[in-house]
Amino acid sequence: MVDNRPANWLRIDRKPRFLPIILAFLIMLVALPFVSYTGDWNHTWPFSPELRKMEEQTEVLTRVLLTMPDISSLLINLVIIAVIPAIAEEFFFRGVVQRLFIKMMPQMPWLAVFIAALCFSSIHMQWMDFIPRLLLGFLLGAIYYLSGNLWLSMLGHFLNNGLQVVMVYLYQAKMIKTDPMTSTPTEWYIAALSLAFTIGAIWLFDKRTMPGEREHNHRDDFNDNIESIGK
Repeated sequence: MVDNRPANWLRIDRKPRFLPIILAFLIMLVALPFVSYTGDWNHTWPFSPELRKMEEQTEVLTRVLLTMPDISSLLINLVIIAVIPAIAEEFFFRGVVQRLFIKMMPQMPWLAVFIAALCFSSIHMQWMDFIPRLLLGFLLGAIYYLSGNLWLSMLGHFLNNGLQVVMVYLYQAKMIKTDPMTSTPTEWYIAALSLAFTIGAIWLFDKRTMPGEREHNHRDDFNDNIESIGK
């Protein structure tokens, strides 16, 4: 709203390349077991009975919303749960909040990514899933920071949410036997492998990022600061 080149400021003025899209998807997919493991740990925290009851009510409501007897209801849920949040939340938390934090602490960009992820998880106010959502927010922030392209974090966000919706639909259609909304403990060694693969996928994503993209972003931020001082 305040920049004369909003698409450039948000980093949505360039189409993402095919390989970074695949690698962004890979990061989100291989991280799922580790994220699930942290969720198991998060659920063991000493929450009050009232908070646990609220979480149970939220789960019941979610099951009602995710009742999908046909393809049309699946498509509607994909739009509501995957497409809209992927666009709106990434625009705000990664495109604006994370960038502002990075501009405030340019020497500590990863701390800025972490703080933006904290904000992202906190605003959902689902404390029994605070840690896994924090990790997902950090991964999406890392994708945006390393690539300088907001489309990639939006696609990663869409994949994460959309995959859950599709899995629930497949279970309801009796195409798979495991209920994705029923929490099953993740073994520690699977979580450890997931973490290792996630770090490797992020490293590969960083190496495959187009040379100069982050430098270009930092140069734009520097110019923004100079313009602000001039005004």
